[in-house]
Amino acid sequence: MIEIKIAVDEVNYEEALETLYPILADRLTEKMRNPLLAGILSKTKGLSLSAVKAALKTLPQETKDELAVLCLNHYKEKIVQVLTDTLTEQGISLKVQEIEVECR
Repeated sequence: MIEIKIAVDEVNYEEALETLYPILADRLTEKMRNPLLAGILSKTKGLSLSAVKAALKTLPQETKDELAVLCLNHYKEKIVQVLTDTLTEQGISLKVQEIEVECR
């Protein structure tokens, strides 16, 4: 088995929020280990996207990163499939077994 690590930085949280906010608000609230995030998400239900974006700007970087990790973990299976398909298209035949997403 080969392990590949990818570090991600400079995430555009506001742009990503347009796609990911419904997932965060509806599906991930109950999975929150961080009570601050759970509280934030429960309070943003029903708010406009622009209001949520304004609130996002006030969050500490660590909290924004935790939100990004939750979203990436939500899409984990799709990400694995895209990686596998892209590698196959490039003539590299392998199957990505899993990905692990965490904050550092």
